[in-house]
Amino acid sequence: MNLTPAQEKAIILLSKSPLKDKFYWTGGTLLAHNYLHHRKSLDIDLFSEEAFSFEEINRFAQELKKQGKFTALKYQKISNRWEFLFANTENLRVEFVYYNHEKRSLKPRKQLLGVYIDSLEDIAANKTFAYFDRNEPKDLFDIYFLLTKANFTPSELLNLTAQKFGVEFNESSFWSESFKSLSLLEKLKPLVPGTPKERQTLFRKITAYFKQESAKFLQRNLLQPLSP
Repeated sequence: MNLTPAQEKAIILLSKSPLKDKFYWTGGTLLAHNYLHHRKSLDIDLFSEEAFSFEEINRFAQELKKQGKFTALKYQKISNRWEFLFANTENLRVEFVYYNHEKRSLKPRKQLLGVYIDSLEDIAANKTFAYFDRNEPKDLFDIYFLLTKANFTPSELLNLTAQKFGVEFNESSFWSESFKSLSLLEKLKPLVPGTPKERQTLFRKITAYFKQESAKFLQRNLLQPLSP
């Protein structure tokens, strides 16, 4: 998916800012824009391994408000992250996150549009962890495309998550987790390209995929006949 004008403005401004050496771009918008091209995403997620001050990110936010001609700007601190909400005819959310996890990255970061970006493997691990940690349909949607378009296997996603976060999930839980979000896919309509009919077809396809793969896993691993 192409970036919106506001998202592009934010990334270009970051590339010209001293913050470009402290923050890297990650999250759903990067996944959709650079790797999977599968849906729209409205946020810009910027992570830093170094502590940062509110003053330095607020200077960036105020400049983005000015250059992007936003009419309003709100911000709030949530745990280890600052969230900035820019409002106009096109809205934008930018998050600055202090991320000092021991295993910060699985792959070296490259540059895109003048800023450092997370690898597909790192985003896949983050998405898989989020998939277990919260009940949001966008995570299930992204996992589906990581499996079917990026060609990860469930085992590979789980291994990446274990490597990065030190948390192990089994494949049985991986498939059962999908049933928490399948009924919520309709909420993603504004983010999924295509006609209403095409979106409905895709949602049905995703639902069928997880149900079928769950059944296959169950049959393969949990319903083996007992040895005589």
